[in-house]
Amino acid sequence: MQSEIDLSKFWCLNEDCPDYGKRENRNIVFKEWYGKNNRALLQCKTCKHCFSETRGTMFFGLNTPREEVLRTLAMIPAKGSIRETARAARHDKNTICRWLDIAGAHSKEVTDYFLQDFNLTKMQVDKIWSYMKKRDKNSTNRSSGRKIV
Repeated sequence: MQSEIDLSKFWCLNEDCPDYGKRENRNIVFKEWYGKNNRALLQCKTCKHCFSETRGTMFFGLNTPREEVLRTLAMIPAKGSIRETARAARHDKNTICRWLDIAGAHSKEVTDYFLQDFNLTKMQVDKIWSYMKKRDKNSTNRSSGRKIV
C-alpha cells in the first residue's frame, strides 16, 4: 500500500524547516498508516516533523472517505437542493452544509477534481458553488443572529 502514495506531491509543512514548501526534494517519507480510514502519516527527513497525507486539504479531520464526500457534493446539481442530496446520499443536511463550507475554503482543488475526475461540466460545478454562495449569504451566527462574514 505504501507504494500507492506519490510522495513527490508532498512537502514539509513545518515553517521552521529548511525544506519547508519544497516539492520533490526527496525529504518526505512514509512513516505509517493510521486511523479508521487508513491514512498515511508522513515525515520530513530534515526536521522529523510528522503530518497526515490530508493535512492542508479539505479532507483533513473528516471521518468520511474522500470519495464519499466528493460524490455527495457532486450530487447537488442533479438533486436540485441540499435537502434532496441529503436524502439520496443518506447524510445529514448539516453534514453536507459543513462539507460545502470546507470545500469552499479549498475551491480550486475541489473544482479541478470535479472537472477532471467526476467529468462534471463547468456549468454543473458552477451550480455546486452557487449553492455554496447562497448558503454563505444566508449563514448566520446562531448565538448573535448576525451574519457570518
